[in-house]
Amino acid sequence: MPKKKAPDTIEGIDAEISSLHLLLNEAMQTSREKMELADLIKLIDSVGKNSLCLARMLKIRVELVDRQSGPSALLHQTLLELEEEWPELKQLAANYPLSLQENNEEAK
Repeated sequence: MPKKKAPDTIEGIDAEISSLHLLLNEAMQTSREKMELADLIKLIDSVGKNSLCLARMLKIRVELVDRQSGPSALLHQTLLELEEEWPELKQLAANYPLSLQENNEEAK
């Protein structure tokens, strides 16, 4: 089964986290007294796997927040503002060798 692509926005990931959280809560609230052993094992397996998915989603959310408001985002915004206020910097950035720019993008 192919892996589901993670959402690209914080709102999307929050919706996924909420859905998975509700699903896990429902599974944990299931009455286990009258369950067959095989069904109980399936339930525990499902909760375990989905708990890992929830942890992965939370990690992705942290990465999205960092990407949008982390130090690199702040630096990028600051440089854009400086280019607007300082025409020489904008000209310097325009004349920056493309080969160096491509190397920097590949390193990301």
